[in-house]
Amino acid sequence: MKWVRSLPFVQSASLHGGELVVSYPFDFSRHPQEERIFSPTPDEQIFKQLARTYADSHATMSNNDTERCGASFYRTRGIINGALWYSFAGGMSDFNYLHTNCFEITVELGCDKFPSEVELYPEWKRNKESLLSFLESVHRGVKGVVRDKDGNGIKGATVSVRGIRKDVTTGKVKLRIGQHLFKAKVGALSREGPGWYLDGRPFSNTRKPGVNVVSE
Repeated sequence: MKWVRSLPFVQSASLHGGELVVSYPFDFSRHPQEERIFSPTPDEQIFKQLARTYADSHATMSNNDTERCGASFYRTRGIINGALWYSFAGGMSDFNYLHTNCFEITVELGCDKFPSEVELYPEWKRNKESLLSFLESVHRGVKGVVRDKDGNGIKGATVSVRGIRKDVTTGKVKLRIGQHLFKAKVGALSREGPGWYLDGRPFSNTRKPGVNVVSE
């Protein structure tokens, strides 16, 4: 936990076994006494996009006729909200979302939790394109630097996207790079740091190098 909070990670995937599906937060139900309750984060569309990126690039995960390991995910084509599947507390996906800037999905690679050596290469081939597509997806969204008028990075500045109730905080790195994944094509960014005022500015969701914000 200290490690993930000390570095400005943007997204991650946890590889598991036991099913063939990608699940995404929240994993803990809004109603702890009830199972299988849909519990979306404020960034539900982003998480669905990340999960879909992995599942659709997989050899069989999103196919409706693929044999599963007990649960049925054919209606959602290989992805599911974690709490809707089954609720549990203390997962890394929920922790990362609530306490860092990192978006984590959980990838269930298949029924066998302990595949034999001869099965490892075929498993790699089934997941290769998914892993590469997931890595490439990190370049979506907005990334940039929050600096003061002297060009110094501002640690602890809060970056907000209008319409999403989840802020991002600039990390403890040389240029204080803050990055936020989002699906909307247009919106407004605001930033606020210690001793700095709140300011909003429009942006467009493109693959441009970044957004530089200067506080004076």
